[in-house]
Amino acid sequence: MSERQRARAASKVTEQIELLTQAFEISAPYTEQQDLERAGAILHRAEERRKLSTDHTVIGLFGATGSGKSSLFNALAGEEIARTGVVRPTTKSPVAAIWDPEDASELLDWLNVTERYTVRKPLSGSTSSRRAAHTSGLLLLDLPDMDSTAIEHHAIAQKLAGQVDFLIWVLDPQKYADASIHHGYLSTLSAQSSNLLVVLNQIDTVAPTDRPAVLSSLEALLKAEGLDEVPVILSSARTGEGIEQIRGQILAVMRRHELAVQRVRNDIDALATSWSAKLPASDIKPPAKEHQQNLEREVGRAHGTERIADVVATSYRLRAARNTGWPLTTWLTRLRNDPLKRMNLGRNDKPVELSLTSRPELSAAESAQVEQAVDRYVATAVQDLPASWANPLKDRFRDVSQTLAGPVDQAIASTKLGVDKRSWWWPLIKFLQWFSLLVALAGGAWLAALALAGFLQFSLPEPPRIEGIAYPTLLLVIGVLTGIVLGIGGSIFNRLIAKIKRKKAMGNLNKSVAYVVRQEVVDPTRGHVDRYNTYAGLIRQAAKRVQ
Repeated sequence: MSERQRARAASKVTEQIELLTQAFEISAPYTEQQDLERAGAILHRAEERRKLSTDHTVIGLFGATGSGKSSLFNALAGEEIARTGVVRPTTKSPVAAIWDPEDASELLDWLNVTERYTVRKPLSGSTSSRRAAHTSGLLLLDLPDMDSTAIEHHAIAQKLAGQVDFLIWVLDPQKYADASIHHGYLSTLSAQSSNLLVVLNQIDTVAPTDRPAVLSSLEALLKAEGLDEVPVILSSARTGEGIEQIRGQILAVMRRHELAVQRVRNDIDALATSWSAKLPASDIKPPAKEHQQNLEREVGRAHGTERIADVVATSYRLRAARNTGWPLTTWLTRLRNDPLKRMNLGRNDKPVELSLTSRPELSAAESAQVEQAVDRYVATAVQDLPASWANPLKDRFRDVSQTLAGPVDQAIASTKLGVDKRSWWWPLIKFLQWFSLLVALAGGAWLAALALAGFLQFSLPEPPRIEGIAYPTLLLVIGVLTGIVLGIGGSIFNRLIAKIKRKKAMGNLNKSVAYVVRQEVVDPTRGHVDRYNTYAGLIRQAAKRVQ
């Protein structure tokens, strides 16, 4: 791989890390802590390794107790570095054999390897300058046993298994098929198959005739775990069998140069792939407009917007009757209370934040109606979301009827209902009503004066007549009839206007309630779905960069 290719690969890894980091920051409240910590550990490890030296290649020898790992380590290094013996485990802390220690300290500090030995001769003991050049930058680690009964030894080995650039898994003929080794460790390394070598050590303890069967059995086990492309080498640290072959594999690995980047990318690719596999095929769509409208309508109905609109019509008719009715009977309308005032509505002179109604609290049925409407809306929104994302949103609206009660009441109280101002034609009708009353009174007074004069035997001139009807009689009849006509006509007209007022008030009330519903339910729901889609989009982008 050329420098340009390595730089490009490193850049893609950086992009993936950034995308996944953003995704996990968004999903933190909705993801199991264990899964989040595992993903965070991979990202943190990848980011740290990416920043450290890529001129050094870290190769770790892993294995179970008694696999001869330390003996193999010494054989590969060509020196007695790691302690071997009968007592197990013999390796309590990681041991490093270092070829070209320059600039390796920071990387070894990150690996927490304190026991370090510098190897002066090339890997295979050859003086070949070509081999020596390929060996430069090699850090070979002998690690504690993966199945160690000492918890701290096991933890060290498990941690380093995720940090080294290349893994050499050392098995022995007695325990190579041990289920705990395969299911506990090897089965988790399928994403790192290109950075893994399996060594069946102590092969000298197996009769030559039995070796093909043992090798075939091991390969079948590896294939079942998705590791069928991982090379397997038979070796013996005691006889030297297979040692040169392992060294050859290490040298081949060293010639690749991009191993550190590749290991990081394998981890990130596996993380992106596993998380993207949990996502739906496409973005989640929020509930359609009709679902939102149904929700707004149900909440408004539960909060009595239709009743309030009816009251608006009644209030308008009452006020209109006071202002346009017959002056001698309108005082009766003042005995009736304005229903809007009883509800503390229709007064737009108060600040919005101080506006409250005097409506009774929602009944149990009305509260249930609100909660059921919200539940239906939220259920539609989260039907395709994972449970870890869906449940928090459902929990948010557990007592939604109580949550909405205050804001909806304030919205209704501050709604312009169109009854706070007098209609322009009311003064005209009132003037005509009073004028007709005065005309009738004038006619009545005239007739009364004529009657009184006759009773007292006063001689008065006859009143003028029109078509045989005396003026005073005509004035009385016209005044009374005009009042009646104005009263009936005004009542009919007032009812028509009241219907218009009701419709307009209903529209304004629905808008006010809809605003609160959008603010308290719809927008948070859409925001939640959008957050999930953003998270899923970041994961998908990272998965698209998988090599």
